[in-house]
Formats: sequence, C-alpha cells, structure tokens
Amino acid sequence: MQYKRKLKMGKFAINWEAIESKRDIPSVQLWYPRNEGNAKEIDIELSDVRATDGIRISYDFHRGGWIIKQASKFDVDDICDQDWQEVAFIKSWGRENG
Repeated sequence: MQYKRKLKMGKFAINWEAIESKRDIPSVQLWYPRNEGNAKEIDIELSDVRATDGIRISYDFHRGGWIIKQASKFDVDDICDQDWQEVAFIKSWGRENG
C-alpha cells in the first residue's frame, strides 16, 4: 500500500513523497531534511496496552548516522519542554561488509 501526500504539522511542511507499508512495516522517507521548512525528525509512538515512551529519529550529516532521542520529562498535555536528548547513535552503513 502506498500513499502520496504532503502533510502540515505545526510550522513545518512534511514533504514525504511516499509513505509505504511493506509486509506490515511502515516506511517513511524524510526528503531533504536540511532544506528550510522540511521535517528534520520523525516521532515514533506505541499505542498498545504496554505503556512506553516514544522516540525521535533524525539524521546527523556531520557524524554520518542516525540519532535516536528520548524525552526525560513527560506531561499528558504536552505543554512542558520534554528535554529530548540523544540516547543512541547508529552509524550509516555500520553493518556493511568489507
């Protein structure tokens, strides 16, 4: 299944050319996140009986890899600064052989 759309969230237009689902795995492409007005991060949340906090994923062009962030402060109304901090860094092509 493939959806083509441009979403507007807050002040940023999220220019996703395609949001796909392959074998029950959603695939999202961030298009040119360094360009002004394009999304820089993706929030991932879990809706289930198991409670968990969400994560944010972005790409660090200087270090050449993905950053995963978690919040340290939680507010049901999402009013406070949640203090998102890096908790993991995954180097691009880190599992490439050779």
